[in-house]
Amino acid sequence: MVAYRAILDLPDELVSFVESVIATRRSEVRSPWRALTSFDQAVLTLVWLRDGDTFAQLGSHFGISTDTAWRYATEAMSALSALAPSLTDALREAGPARRMILDGTLISTVRCATKPTHYDGENQDPYYSGKHHRPGVNAQALMGMDGEPAFVGEARCGSTHDLSAARADGIVDAASAADVEVLADSGYQGAGGTVRTPAKRPKRLGHNGHQKRANAAHCAERAPGERGFALLKGWRVLRLVRISPSRITDLIKTVLVVTRKRSSLARA
Repeated sequence: MVAYRAILDLPDELVSFVESVIATRRSEVRSPWRALTSFDQAVLTLVWLRDGDTFAQLGSHFGISTDTAWRYATEAMSALSALAPSLTDALREAGPARRMILDGTLISTVRCATKPTHYDGENQDPYYSGKHHRPGVNAQALMGMDGEPAFVGEARCGSTHDLSAARADGIVDAASAADVEVLADSGYQGAGGTVRTPAKRPKRLGHNGHQKRANAAHCAERAPGERGFALLKGWRVLRLVRISPSRITDLIKTVLVVTRKRSSLARA
């Protein structure tokens, strides 16, 4: 076996933040002694999020068992995900402009990878996305107009439509109640409320000049929203998730928390 050293490309302040969250959790459950210190557990968690290593690799690197690595990482994940902003808090970040960007993505998973034989009946795999042709979960997010992620919803089956997921997360109703204009792509047409989508193309006809210009302007304003998921998926653990689908919601919220903390440290 070959050993090597590596550098985690994250600020020390972020590690200290995660360490403090873990130390608080240990104090709450009255478990001060562990195989790893709070600092080492924080580093293990960030290595998992940043590089997407398996728990066997993490355990080997930190000198603990695979099960212990899983337990420490998921414990930190539960503590960090509890700090994720709520939908109400996220809508408050809309600022004076009262505008945000809504988008969804498929997060691939190795779980539930059976292809459906057809799209009706009991043989359909709910985690298989017919749009992306792979298994995964659908996650919705609200981003500020600068592309910074502000809120992520529940991780739902990959076959769930973006609009259905957004409604289930309460984003459409909450945005309307808060009078926040939400820019979204054509997959959210018919959402109603304050959701603004591109002009729909008439059947057998093309867009007229006014509609083309309006759609181009809408696309330009919505473009920074792509940055939000780029920041989240910069954490490689979200590129191919190996944990149970029931835990992916906590994982996405954990990534949101550390992403926002890292951005705030960069602005300080």
